[in-house]
Amino acid sequence: MREWLKRNLSNIIAFSFVIPILLVAFVSISHVTKFYELSNPISWAIYLSVGIEIAALAALAGVSAKFRSFIYLPFGIVTFIQFIGNVYFAYSFINEGSKQFLDWVDLMGAVLEPMGLDSTNIVGHKRILALFSGGLLPLISLTFAHMLVVYTSKNETIEEVVEEVIEEPTIEEPVVENVNNLELALEKLEKQRDDETEPNNDDGIRRLSYKRRDA
Repeated sequence: MREWLKRNLSNIIAFSFVIPILLVAFVSISHVTKFYELSNPISWAIYLSVGIEIAALAALAGVSAKFRSFIYLPFGIVTFIQFIGNVYFAYSFINEGSKQFLDWVDLMGAVLEPMGLDSTNIVGHKRILALFSGGLLPLISLTFAHMLVVYTSKNETIEEVVEEVIEEPTIEEPVVENVNNLELALEKLEKQRDDETEPNNDDGIRRLSYKRRDA
């Protein structure tokens, strides 16, 4: 299990970035569909919401890839549309008479009343809740998408560096020829030394034989 985790650690991390992107994108598409449904048929609203979500991810990829400054214009437009669509859906879905919403008003009263928002201002509390619950969704999706792009690019760079380090150096042909020539020269030198030592040994043997004869 540990070996499997080590081998697939980078894929697991990348997949952990993809999960919130897909979930938030699916929810955001349904929210933006309701927004576009105000001025379009339901079929067109679905097409537009899907196109906006894809355009947002594509624009973010362009920003992460450090395109020119013009990429920030479509990125800002599609992000603003996502923001408006999610906030609108959250605002229209909130039930002002539900117990959950009244509990929210009681909870935030201590924070918002010093700022001038009274607990009786139901519309104001509804707007703030819509901003919190819907407006943060596109920011979450785009943040994780940016993290995925950065992590993938860094991982690819690390793999390229590791491959360069692991790659064995190749010996060029001239170097091999020089090594072979050096070995041949050493063999010749050893043969010359052997040839020089053999006559000396013969002379020594002859001198010993002459001395014995004289004696």
